[in-house]
Amino acid sequence: MQYQDLIESVRTDARLDSNDHARETVSAVLTTVAHGIPPEDRTRLAEALPGSLEGAAEVPGPREPRDGAEVVTEIGRRLDVEAERARYLAQAVFGALRAEDPELADRIHGTLEADVREVLTPSGEASRRAESERGEVPTELSDAEVDQALRRLTGWTGDHTAISRTVQLPADRLEPLVNRVQRVAGERNDRAAVSRDSTDTVTFTLRTGRPGVVTEPDVELAEQIDRVVFEVGSGGHPG
Repeated sequence: MQYQDLIESVRTDARLDSNDHARETVSAVLTTVAHGIPPEDRTRLAEALPGSLEGAAEVPGPREPRDGAEVVTEIGRRLDVEAERARYLAQAVFGALRAEDPELADRIHGTLEADVREVLTPSGEASRRAESERGEVPTELSDAEVDQALRRLTGWTGDHTAISRTVQLPADRLEPLVNRVQRVAGERNDRAAVSRDSTDTVTFTLRTGRPGVVTEPDVELAEQIDRVVFEVGSGGHPG
């Protein structure tokens, strides 16, 4: 595996501004992932990497299984970037690794949890899926990632195309609820689709773009909507 080829591939795919930035990205992603693979595979990875990158895979201790969200969070912390950007950078690194050594990439993928493999695998459909080629562009979440997010939300259902929550409240509190949700969404430069199902029921649906996909900002807005529903439903902050 050639150092220059790997670094330049990551720099190009991730739209980074320098080879130093690309090297930092490769090291952060590989170190994070190395914690989640068996020690013998860390050794194999270190041996395959160019000399100056070997240390990224030489992490101590036993395998530490992590889910996809934990991997993205750790990469984001190491590189000081948001989750969407961290996920895209991880995909760029493993795309470059696969191009350089497909057999090694397959071996590493085979030792990881299914949702971590989802995080590290580029979709191959960047124009439709709105991949985060730039830090400010959110990345579509997979069905597994959406399912994981739904577990920490209240009453939301859906998949990678959209998430929804139906709320039933006394009729006099429904309008204040809708107004607060729209205000919260507007403050985020976001929007929530609102469907008034009856005089006391409303459904909020969140997605990004057309055709719709679910991104991390949609999940963050859903969390805020949950707080608004609790406050308005319990009688607080009606306006």
